[in-house]
Amino acid sequence: MLKSLFISNYALIDEVHLNFHKGMTAITGETGSGKSILLGAFGLLLGERADSKSIRNENQKCIVEAVFDLKGYGLKSFFKAEDLDYEEQTTVRREIAPGGKSRAFINDTPVQLATLRSLGETLVDIHSQHENSLLGQREFQFGIVDAFAKNSDMIRDYNVAFDQYKKWKTELEHALENEASLRREIDFVQFQLGELEKANLDRIDQPSLEQELDTLNHAEQIKSTLDGIHKIMDTDGQGILQALKQVKSSLSKIESFNLSLAEFVKRTESCQIELQDLSREMEAFGDGVSTDDKRAEIIGEQLSQLYHLQKKHGLNSVDELIALREEFANKSKGFGNFDDRIDELKKSLEASRSQLSTLAMNITTSRQKAAISAGQEVKKYFAELSLENAELVIDITPSKDFHMFGMDEINFLFRANKGGNLQPVKAVASGGEISRVMLAIKASISKHKQLPVLILDEIDQGVSGEVGKRIGSILKSMSSEMQLLTITHLPQIAGKAEHHLKVFKTSDKKSTATYVKEITGEDRINELAEMLSGKDISRAAIENAKELMGS
Repeated sequence: MLKSLFISNYALIDEVHLNFHKGMTAITGETGSGKSILLGAFGLLLGERADSKSIRNENQKCIVEAVFDLKGYGLKSFFKAEDLDYEEQTTVRREIAPGGKSRAFINDTPVQLATLRSLGETLVDIHSQHENSLLGQREFQFGIVDAFAKNSDMIRDYNVAFDQYKKWKTELEHALENEASLRREIDFVQFQLGELEKANLDRIDQPSLEQELDTLNHAEQIKSTLDGIHKIMDTDGQGILQALKQVKSSLSKIESFNLSLAEFVKRTESCQIELQDLSREMEAFGDGVSTDDKRAEIIGEQLSQLYHLQKKHGLNSVDELIALREEFANKSKGFGNFDDRIDELKKSLEASRSQLSTLAMNITTSRQKAAISAGQEVKKYFAELSLENAELVIDITPSKDFHMFGMDEINFLFRANKGGNLQPVKAVASGGEISRVMLAIKASISKHKQLPVLILDEIDQGVSGEVGKRIGSILKSMSSEMQLLTITHLPQIAGKAEHHLKVFKTSDKKSTATYVKEITGEDRINELAEMLSGKDISRAAIENAKELMGS
């Protein structure tokens, strides 16, 4: 429950410190007195966006701070998940600096607004006039039914499974979308791989083949050239070798006359030996060269294929082609797993769908039971709110596919009178009826939804007199289940409260300020009387006010 609220330098408030109590608290005040400022302050504590314009004195920071008693509300897990210190008396604070920068704290630990907002949703439910429009909205209707059904654990499990289901579905859709292009890529890679494998690259020595082909293509020229050289070098009586023999013989006759001449003899002899070896090797090489057109054709075709592959892939060597072949081979292996991957995704999706379907069916069953009892509970309150012949039917139908709330579609159907057609509540209920329908739902759900604080902003819109009195009784009953704060213009409602806060505004020549104070005893009687009869309080109004408080 809310224990206290401190507001400093916010809107028209200089500073106010309020203590709150169990049960029902009425908040009253003239139109324009600043009751909405309290809602704005609560909004800051619940994580709403801060506005520097809301700072009263632009040179000082604005502070809104509340203390909540969290004992018995099962919030320890939230604090643990957010790595915050849990305290039964938890302080929530929001500060707005003069420049507009906002900071949030939980038990003096700085937190993100999202964290503050998450905690706020478990602490306070603010129902303002514009919230009546939520009655026809899908998310609100699911929230109401699930609160009646106490589905929070099942919804949590479903949401985890739904997220996994969406993941598998998205992955499968992407895989199938890419299947056609991937098939084309597979065909391309496998064709290129086949072409490279057919070339038997591991057995090819390109330089040797090129040399062998060049030799075969010029065999006759090589043989005739080498034969001619042999004749030049070793023709009887005319060749180079014969000439060297004569040179050596001539040098030998004079070598004794000078050491240098002896050296010439040795060198001439070395040349003779080398040329003899060269002549024999060239003769042998020439004898070994033969013309083989078939072999030349085979090598030519092999090299032609090799040159084609190198040009096609922009490569220069067999080693580079082998590396490319290995790359294609690895890709091909990866493609081999593609069909397996799709089958795996389909199986995962089907398993996820089966699990999700089971969870959704359990939620549906729970909702269908709750929808009947909720309609009956709400109808009991209708009778107290002068809607004796009204009926609210919660229609639950299957949805076409899974969605974030399950596999149901929910529609709140309403009729105000007997014999009328059931139609969507937002289409048929008047403003006053909407307020009362919403109050009946809030009253019913208060028994099922554990919430520390419920704040109602003019839930009495469009009603007065006896209906207002009945609303007051309902609110009083609700306050036994939770702490309830109600901003109201009806004395019939304010009179039912156990505690009463008055909001009022004062002005002087320089400024206007809003104040809030708790009123009791004669002050409270006078406030109710003024709400009944205006500024000129009559004796009858006083008696009526006492009656309202005592009834």
